[in-house]
Amino acid sequence: MSDQNKTVLITGASAGIGKSFAEVFFKNGFNLVLTARRTDRLEAIKANLLQTTKNQEIHIISADLSNEVAPREIFNFCKEQNIHIDALVNNAGYGNPQSFEKVRWDEHSDFIQVMIGSLTELIHIFLPGMIDRRYGRIINVASLAPYIPPADRGGLYSPVKIYQIKLSEGIHYEYMDQNIFCTALCPGLTRSEFHIAANMPEVANTPDFLWMSSEKVAEQGYEAVMSGKNLIINGWLNKFFALISMIIPKMLTKTVGKYLTKKRMPN
Repeated sequence: MSDQNKTVLITGASAGIGKSFAEVFFKNGFNLVLTARRTDRLEAIKANLLQTTKNQEIHIISADLSNEVAPREIFNFCKEQNIHIDALVNNAGYGNPQSFEKVRWDEHSDFIQVMIGSLTELIHIFLPGMIDRRYGRIINVASLAPYIPPADRGGLYSPVKIYQIKLSEGIHYEYMDQNIFCTALCPGLTRSEFHIAANMPEVANTPDFLWMSSEKVAEQGYEAVMSGKNLIINGWLNKFFALISMIIPKMLTKTVGKYLTKKRMPN
């Protein structure tokens, strides 16, 4: 089935993996609905992409997904503009690099709303249209984090990413017979603004061989969802880390985790 005249909604589209997904879907003939908090960034992306063709449309809506009304506002915008969403990329996200108790509860609550609440509601409100048209492609940008020893990130980053992976699995197998595929994309270290925005400059300075480009991650995610894959771990090195984490003894995993967080267990 041709992807011409189809439309993808991408959250967190102003930079990094979200911006790269906009470029990949646009290159493959999709119209775009881009959402993020930074409208100026989205306008720049729109202007740049429209230089290459006049046959596709790009719509922009500013939204803060920590606000529980944001998913419905996005849905209403699409409805008012008569836009049918055929593909959804849940990319918006961030990290809290502090210890769990040092993060204020309202910050935890906002984090959960962005990473779980809004993500899940966007799937829920756009899925019926995909069912009606018997076509849907959903990508949830998860992480390698659940496969490796934990590090300080407010205590919630790995748990919400596990949720995203399991949700993707459930949606995929429930609706795949209706030509609706849902892929959990699990990148490792990816060159973007993520680690700087999360106040993790020490991670941003790790060796280059551990990193992938956001463009490559997005390309692999697009290919995975289009071919009906439920899960993709980006890059052979990340696949290796995920495999090793499943077979090495738990005691060693905990030791690595303590080293990464620079903490010692009490005697």
